Amino acid sequence: MPGLPDWVSVVGFVARARSMYRGLVHRAEVELEMREEFRHHLAERADDLVRNGLTPDAAKRRARREFGHEGTHREQAREAMGLASFAQLRFSWLDVKLGLRMLPKHPMLNLAAVFALAVGIPVGLAPSHLARVLEAPLPGDADDRVRAIRHWDPLSSGVAPTWDDEFTFWAQTLRSFSSLGACRTSVHNLASVDGRAAPAAGAQLSASVFQVLGARPSLGRVFDAGDFAADAPDVVVIGHGLWSSRFGQSPDVLGRTIRIGRNLHVVVGVMPDGFAFPTNEAFWLPLRLASVGGVGGRMRVQVLGRLADGVSPREAQAELSSQGAPPLASAASGNEAGERARLRAEVVPFGLLYLGLPAGGLASMPEFRFVQALMFVLLLVACGNVAMLVFAGTATRLREIAIRTSLGASRARIVSQIFVETFLLAVIAAGVGVLVFDWALDHVNLAGLAGESALPYWLSLGLTLETAVTALAFAAVSATVAGVMPAIAITGRAVAQNIRGGSRIRFGRVTGALVVADIAVSVAAVGMAFAVSRHATDLQVTNRATGIPASEYLAVELRLPEGAGAPNSWRVKLAAAQRELVAALEREPGVRRVAVGDALPRMEHRSRPYELDGVDRAPDAPLRWTRLANVDVDFLDALETPILSGRDFLRTDVEEDSRVAIVNTAFVDRVLDGRDPIGRRVRFPTLSNTGNASWYEIVGVVGPLGVNVVNADHGEAVYLPAAPGAINPMLMAVHTVMPPAGLTSRVRELAMAADPDLVMGKAAVLSDVRQGDWYLVMGLAVGLVVLVGVLIALATSGLYAMLSLSVTERTREIGIRAALGASHRALLITILKRSVVQIGLGAVIGLPIATRVVFELTGTPGGGGSVLQSMAVALGLSMGIVALVGLSSCLVPTRRILAIQASEAMHADG
Repeated sequence: MPGLPDWVSVVGFVARARSMYRGLVHRAEVELEMREEFRHHLAERADDLVRNGLTPDAAKRRARREFGHEGTHREQAREAMGLASFAQLRFSWLDVKLGLRMLPKHPMLNLAAVFALAVGIPVGLAPSHLARVLEAPLPGDADDRVRAIRHWDPLSSGVAPTWDDEFTFWAQTLRSFSSLGACRTSVHNLASVDGRAAPAAGAQLSASVFQVLGARPSLGRVFDAGDFAADAPDVVVIGHGLWSSRFGQSPDVLGRTIRIGRNLHVVVGVMPDGFAFPTNEAFWLPLRLASVGGVGGRMRVQVLGRLADGVSPREAQAELSSQGAPPLASAASGNEAGERARLRAEVVPFGLLYLGLPAGGLASMPEFRFVQALMFVLLLVACGNVAMLVFAGTATRLREIAIRTSLGASRARIVSQIFVETFLLAVIAAGVGVLVFDWALDHVNLAGLAGESALPYWLSLGLTLETAVTALAFAAVSATVAGVMPAIAITGRAVAQNIRGGSRIRFGRVTGALVVADIAVSVAAVGMAFAVSRHATDLQVTNRATGIPASEYLAVELRLPEGAGAPNSWRVKLAAAQRELVAALEREPGVRRVAVGDALPRMEHRSRPYELDGVDRAPDAPLRWTRLANVDVDFLDALETPILSGRDFLRTDVEEDSRVAIVNTAFVDRVLDGRDPIGRRVRFPTLSNTGNASWYEIVGVVGPLGVNVVNADHGEAVYLPAAPGAINPMLMAVHTVMPPAGLTSRVRELAMAADPDLVMGKAAVLSDVRQGDWYLVMGLAVGLVVLVGVLIALATSGLYAMLSLSVTERTREIGIRAALGASHRALLITILKRSVVQIGLGAVIGLPIATRVVFELTGTPGGGGSVLQSMAVALGLSMGIVALVGLSSCLVPTRRILAIQASEAMHADG
């Protein structure tokens, strides 16, 4: 376009960008070329003057006069390349030493800044750190060549079962893997030294799994081909922990036997310490597959393999996708063909298979990206507050900055110095925060919070080099936001005015708004933290949501390992064991009833999509979900739960395979809007039977039954009757008049008597069981408390900084007014008025929010006294925050105001 400079054009812009890039990356080389060019120019001009009759020395002097100052030309050249500003941003060891000396100058401000960033940087760092460790290679897989193969279900956004015949097909056809293996986990009764049995986690492995993992035994051998024959002796490879606890690390353990379930197994190998594949298993058995000559029906397995040399995970995925679905086994159900055709076979890191995450990991989940963005926003909020503190600290150095400017220091040089000082603060904060974060990961029982006994052996949440580098990057970002921006603001016009005298720094509206927001959020957050924790721990709320006296029940998990027999054989066996165990328990003194289901009150219930008869749904509309539980027909009667409408399950419902269901009151209220559900029909579609799933007639309604203890109104659920033996693992609720925990050992003895293979897992008093939502709520409360602490520190420091600066700059004014007879009260009002207004405005904004939250979470019908008490406590905490901020920020400035003498004030600078 005519009239525009050349560099505005695309070609000119690209050339300018390339010149700037070269000047930044290869700065020394560019500077050397610039000097050589200047010397060459001077030499040519001197030669030309010599040819015109001047002597060489005179020619050189005249050439230099004509050329001018070389430094000026270098600055012009840098400006032409866009490097002038960068040339002034110089960092040296002197800047670091000066920054370290400045730290003790404002200890309160710096401590508050470190505290804020020590919380903000790990918070911003945590999501990316978690995403990385979940996709980390397995121990021993330094080249990251081990991958899992799975089916992904788009409907449920979860992992679908993989069968042994599919593993066999992939092992025979896939060329992208040098070897494939299959495994399945199970819990077995392991006989102890005194003859008693205790549950232990084990795994069945195919012949090539140890080869895939690159794992070698420390003693003996792993499985060979003969161990997988149908008539082969029972053998076992044990882990280092079992070798130590059972055999005292005896080197002659090989050939000795150990009872697993009802069978003796010969120890053939010991794995090294630290090996516990696939999660935390103590021993390993051969996986004898029906598809390769074993006995029995189909088995669910997990498939993993080692990528062939030169093959990338993307290439392996392409081959897997091009193959299509494996041929369906004859034992497959009629609906499975359609379902299998819609599933996606994927090559993923093993951690994603175990955790059930999408192929892209956490980073591909919208929820995770939202949390990641939210955490980064919180970091920026912390940086904004720290910027206010940096502004306050820098404002007290305005005279120093003015003197440095008058001596020739550029604005960019001063900004770079303030950046270095803030960066040192951010690095200290990042170090403190990351170390505390690492300590918390080591000492907090994260597995217990997740409902597990231990984290998988391959999951290491400890800090890595990549995490440390990211923390430094976050520190640099924090220093840029919190240091450069206030430095630019304070080194502008005010510096020139200060040189002439009469400059006064003022905190703007943004700074005041930050203080008000800090106090308002602190007041609201402390009320919310109290309300959510009180709601989650309120026994009245919990008992009402549970519907039964949970402290009188012992919750026990029992399972029968699925052996290699026909699919129905273990079900018949489990049914007999279930009947015998329930009868034996109900004969025990003090035991009233025993309820059996796949979920108990106060425990997690699985969710399933559902459809209601008569309610049309658009083909592209998402399915609605509800919680589902399969229960014994005597489940509700054993829990002494009244039927509010309709009838209970009957024994004939399972004998005649009647399709009936019972729903709870939350389902009636949220799904049916309070309408009568009796006679309505509900079904639970899957990928393969979306249009022809079986309908279940609703025959009864029960209370909430602890489906969602935290929020009973959102705990809708459907109960289906199940025949004995159909639930594995099964959960038993033993109602006893004695202390439930004392019954645990007796339940274990009776379970062993019913069937030596019946494994008893976790046992706990039902009132001690916590749902995942409860941990989320309590985690939210803890997070809010930490947030309150950060905001109190920031608000207090910000107000203190503003008041201190105001007192310093107005010392002469205060002294003169005091000499003219102004009272101490008038002086205090003059200085403290703005801060008191900001504190009051924050309280006015935050208190209604806190009050509303407390009322919503603790307000219950008939619980007026409890509500008033909760509100009084929450409001007391909120007012305590206001008082704490006010006293902490105003006390020292108030004492300084009262100590000012008129004679001293006349010599002050302000």
